[in-house]
Amino acid sequence: MGQHKLKTSQHRMLWWRHGALGFISIGAGLSVTLDASAQRMANQVWWIWTVEGTLGLIVFMSGLGFFGSAVRHLVLMDLSKK
Repeated sequence: MGQHKLKTSQHRMLWWRHGALGFISIGAGLSVTLDASAQRMANQVWWIWTVEGTLGLIVFMSGLGFFGSAVRHLVLMDLSKK
């Protein structure tokens, strides 16, 4: 709601930060989730791959949230230029 009152430079800074955090989190979350999948296929103890897979999905979903926020700030940055 108050996001429209930010300056273009503030939107650019938030776009850069949230985009970087989003990409790092998406990559890390996918990596952890795929490692948990490999552990499951190797017949490891069920709670190890369950916990690791759940944490990987949490990191992945937070990365998607940061990426969505970066897109929002990019759109608001473009709108504030007009």
